[in-house]
Amino acid sequence: MDAVDHTILSALSQDARQGTFAIWDYLRGFGHNISQDEIEARIKQMEVGGVIRGYTISVDTKKIPGRIIHIDLMTFRISQALPKRLVGLKKYLNEAPFVIYSGKTLGGYDWITVKSFLSKDIAYEENDVFRNLFGDILQTYEVYDFVPQTDASMYALVYTQAEYRKFMQEWTPPFLGI
Repeated sequence: MDAVDHTILSALSQDARQGTFAIWDYLRGFGHNISQDEIEARIKQMEVGGVIRGYTISVDTKKIPGRIIHIDLMTFRISQALPKRLVGLKKYLNEAPFVIYSGKTLGGYDWITVKSFLSKDIAYEENDVFRNLFGDILQTYEVYDFVPQTDASMYALVYTQAEYRKFMQEWTPPFLGI
């Protein structure tokens, strides 16, 4: 993958339904001048290569009332059983329909998970089940209600350095010189 591929991914992450002309125009804004046919070929290549696994929708979460988002922060007890128990934890979190994001961390916590629930009752019920299933490996388990102030964005995972620089130039005061 080169800079053009990364910029195509970035464009698609903002609107997966846009046509090649819109992507072509977006690429030109970052100094890339390739044909629409080449854009289509690159997208196809990323699909075949598994970089693009599918296309999804973007939902305005503010228009879906009642969703409860929890951030779970965990540290684990060290034991010989921990590696095997982590296999079960990963399976649970990968299969759970309410898990937005989950992963291992370095630092003060071992694991962070972001979950979305239909109601507080369901959130509390899942919390009880989770503690019963994995309490033996949890040293600490902190759960926080999270009220997003921005929409979730997959764009944040694929933006390019050129897009970062352009954004920073628009927002950084001149005296900082970024």
